[in-house]
Order: sequence, then C-alpha cells, then structure tokens
Amino acid sequence: MFIKSCSCITILYSLDSQKVRLALEENGVDYTSYHVNPLTGKNMDSAFFPMNPSAKLPVFKNGSHILFNTIEIIQYIERIAVVSSGGENITLSSSNREIQEWNPKYFTLSHVPEIYRIQVTKFIRRVVIARMAESPDLASAYHLKLKDAYDTEDKLKDPKLLK
Repeated sequence: MFIKSCSCITILYSLDSQKVRLALEENGVDYTSYHVNPLTGKNMDSAFFPMNPSAKLPVFKNGSHILFNTIEIIQYIERIAVVSSGGENITLSSSNREIQEWNPKYFTLSHVPEIYRIQVTKFIRRVVIARMAESPDLASAYHLKLKDAYDTEDKLKDPKLLK
C-alpha cells in the first residue's frame, strides 16, 4: 500500500496547520496528529529538530518521506488520495497555489493578545538557546531560527505590515 504511517505535527491554531488537517480529512487519509505547544514544549523534543532543522510547521511525515511546505503537503495528500482510490490521472487543484501565496504568519500573530505573544516568543527563544547547547552540530540552524524570531517581533511592530 502507498500509505505507510502518516503523521502530522501541527500547531493547533495555525492557519497552515489547519489547511493541512482539512486536506487530510477531506481526502480521508488516516493519520496521527501531534500538536506542538510552544508554552509547554510538548512534542518539541530533541528528536524533532534533526528531522526538521528549520522548525517550520506543519510537518507531514509518511514513512521516511518528510514535508515542511504547506502547499507541497497538500499536493502530496491529494496524490495519496488519488493513488489510494485506484485513480491513475493525478490532477492537482490550481487553487492551492493561490491559497498558499497568502502568508498568514503576521495576520495570526497580530490577533494574539500581546501579553501572550510576548510570553510565547520569550519561551521560544529560551527553548532555541537551550537546544543550541544540547546539539552544537545544529547551532547554525538554531541561530537562524532565533534570528527569525527576533525579525518577526520587529515586523509585528510595523503597523503598515498588519493592514
């Protein structure tokens, strides 16, 4: 069978994660869902970062096949559904590109109350710094993640970006 053991690592309220979970449900793909909670560090163990050094979510894993890009995950899910149903003609919906062009990161973060966003970003920075100490071989990837966290905070202060 084409489907081995699908798993999806997501953030519960992330728009990209919701897109992937919706595609999985619409196509009837059996999967195991793992939710990451940045406040508690749930499912953010040291095995996650070697699998996904960028720490970009959602992550879709089918056997040894690992995908991080939302549009690629949705297209892969569509292919799984077509192959599983015995179809030979694999056509992917063109609307997926339009959906993916919109970056929901700043929109989502701008609607999180500032006090919670500040707590989460502080926690993420502490986790990344701790992971750097645990895995020096991944320090450059963690440094990029840390830089991205600071850049995101700076961009959220720009009122023009949020309109």
